Parts: sequence; C-alpha cells; structure tokens
Amino acid sequence: MSSQVSLIYDYVGSDGTNIIKRWLDGLVPKAKAKLNSKLNALEQINRTEWYWPLTEVLKGDKDGLVAVRVKSFENIQYRMLGYDGPSRGEFTLLACGTEHSDNYLPANIGQIAFGRRIEVQANPQTRRIRHDFR
Repeated sequence: MSSQVSLIYDYVGSDGTNIIKRWLDGLVPKAKAKLNSKLNALEQINRTEWYWPLTEVLKGDKDGLVAVRVKSFENIQYRMLGYDGPSRGEFTLLACGTEHSDNYLPANIGQIAFGRRIEVQANPQTRRIRHDFR
C-alpha cells in the first residue's frame, strides 16, 4: 500500500481573492494558528488517516464534503469544508464557518461549497491556490 498525502488548496473567488485566507485573517490570531496547525498536520499524513475527530465526512445536504474540525480557545466549533480533488492527492477547501449542535453558520454553507466545487473543477488553475499556512 502506497502512502497518499493530500496537498491542501484554497478556493479563489472570481476576483482573484483567496476566500479561505480572507476568512482565516478575520479570526483572532489563536484560532487562525490552531486552524493552520491542523491543516498542516493533515497535509503531512496519509489521506486515509483523516478521520473523526480530525475531520468528518458529511451527509445529507452536504453529502460528499469533508469538514476539517477545530474547536478553538473560545469554545467555537470552526469548520472548513472541502473535497478530495480536483486531482488525486489534492484536497480543496471551499467554504468556512462555525457549527453548533449540527447547525452551520452560514446556514447555506453546503450550497456555497458545492457551487465553488463546480468552479474549481471547471478551472482549477485560476480558482484555487496552495494553502498558505502563515
């Protein structure tokens, strides 16, 4: 069995803005550091080892998405939703928010992520960029 790590990418909006970085930059520094640390750790391990509580494969209206799970110092449940792709060995972050009792904010985070996944798959060269762990 060969090891398969996943390089992590961020969704880029039509105006060229790294949407994931913009969201992270808006968080308190400790929360941003914890999220980036989790992403860095995930990038270092085999994709088959991404399991709960590190990540969660979502069901229902978010079926096919994976949530990177982080509980911050403020007791906020941060979630970064993404998917495996568009190519083998890649994981693309699509949308970010918070979760409380299985309720996400924004409430339509699944729809946002699915729309962005279509954009990334259609044009991966301009609609994503390698994640910046700083």
